[in-house]
Amino acid sequence: MKNEKAIGIDLGGTNIRGVFVNKEGKIIQQLKYKSRTEKGKEFTIKRIMETVRKLMVQSGNSLEDLKGIGMGAPGPLDIKKGIIHFAPNLPGWKDVPLKRIFEDEFKTKVILENDANAAAWGEKTFGVGKGTKNLVCFTLGTGIGGGIIVDGKIYHGNNFVAAELGHMTVNKNGPCCNCGNYGCLESYSSATGIRNRIKERTRKGIKSDLLSIKDEFSVDSITLKSIFESARMGDKLTESVIEDAITYLGIAVANIANILNPEMIVLVGGITNEGDKLLNPIKKEVLKRTLSSNHQELKIAIGKLGDLAGALGAAALVF
Repeated sequence: MKNEKAIGIDLGGTNIRGVFVNKEGKIIQQLKYKSRTEKGKEFTIKRIMETVRKLMVQSGNSLEDLKGIGMGAPGPLDIKKGIIHFAPNLPGWKDVPLKRIFEDEFKTKVILENDANAAAWGEKTFGVGKGTKNLVCFTLGTGIGGGIIVDGKIYHGNNFVAAELGHMTVNKNGPCCNCGNYGCLESYSSATGIRNRIKERTRKGIKSDLLSIKDEFSVDSITLKSIFESARMGDKLTESVIEDAITYLGIAVANIANILNPEMIVLVGGITNEGDKLLNPIKKEVLKRTLSSNHQELKIAIGKLGDLAGALGAAALVF
């Protein structure tokens, strides 16, 4: 049906992901390009425009078939004005009116949303959270973000920066986070946090029995999968790092359960490839730390949309 299709864009520091979907979430076409943010914001904006055009051409659709374009992007941003105020992983992006730029270019409705909120909305609309009205999503990647859905609506807070779940303090004496605070969840349980803590141990002369770590700089080339596997096999370097990462993530999930009492908490991102090996210890931590009324009916699940959660959620916001 005409105007029952939308494009969703997930703008990341590394990749631009785009989908062309119908209102049921069926993917008609999808694309992924490197963001190449080092080339500047004009280059990246043109790259997003190219993604939009190719999605239409390759799917055999035109602007007349399009209800609109949804865009998930890092913030902080102003969703009403459609402006990205600042994004650490997008060099040179300051007060960029992305919504207006794309409305002028494509003459269609454009919605700008925080990328983690878009991922939460994707899982709520098309993913594991379909049918729920109260859901919290942890996005576990290079950093940690979050999205909160209350009574079927995204909760944005006073000035659109709610749900910074990665900057919840879980240990007042913990390591310094990139935000400047100490003991943030992100400094323990993100991919960056895990690698930084391994580097710290490497600097202290602790060696890995299972991983080939020449120096602290070589840690970045080791996959998270290898790090988790070595920890499970009793490697003294990684075991305590991963144990802390999972424990503190469980504490954060428990905190959210006690504060918001949602129907579901969804985990998305690269670390969730661990599946039940990640999920089961988190559930045990939550059981230990929450009121019975807050965990009896709580579902804790890994998202099912994978890397497309943000793009699909951005598209869903158009309908």
